Amino acid sequence: MLKTLSRFFFISLVLVFAGCAPKVAPPPLYLEKDLSLEEIISKVSSNVEVMKAITDIRIEKNNEPYDYFNASVLVKRPGWLHMRIYKFGMLVKDFVIKDNNLYVLSGKGGDNLKKLGNEFYNAIFWWDDMHNAVMHRKGDEYIVKSEKKEIHIDSATLLPVKQEITAFSTKININYDKPKKDENGFWYSSEMEIYIGDFKFSVNLKKLLKNPSLGEFDFRIPVKS
Repeated sequence: MLKTLSRFFFISLVLVFAGCAPKVAPPPLYLEKDLSLEEIISKVSSNVEVMKAITDIRIEKNNEPYDYFNASVLVKRPGWLHMRIYKFGMLVKDFVIKDNNLYVLSGKGGDNLKKLGNEFYNAIFWWDDMHNAVMHRKGDEYIVKSEKKEIHIDSATLLPVKQEITAFSTKININYDKPKKDENGFWYSSEMEIYIGDFKFSVNLKKLLKNPSLGEFDFRIPVKS
């Protein structure tokens, strides 16, 4: 009996200390520096041509559960996205966006696919099309504004905090959370919430790979006959 109680006490201590353990946070490399917009874009986009995201996406409509799926997403500059959507391990949609044109390789198409793909691109490559924006610093954030975007950036880590996009009279809001580091020391936000109209997309990035090797069928679009 005493041995059993001691075991439970030890397990309880482990759980308490694990709960009190500090969260891993990205190093504040830029805390004491005031950077220009050009310097920020240069630092965050350096040597980045392609990103690959392995993700779970949960969708709500009017605050009610609507859909859930897994996805493998490739984004490539400039203006390319290739998304493969899976349910129960089976491929249900496969589509490519190039220069705002949608190419459906399998599954049903529609404007919602294009909206989802475009906002995923904007969420990952958040610095695109911001060279002519204006920026000011407010507290611990840089606030960058262009005609269609407003982005808040953590001034210490240069990770995005939130983003607001106006497109076709629609406001799209993206919130970023839970910084994570991959095995190569690359930091990224592992959770995102994307709000489009009545829809909320909760995105859990299991992996975000920088410049992965591409396969034969990645970014392939149908050849016009």
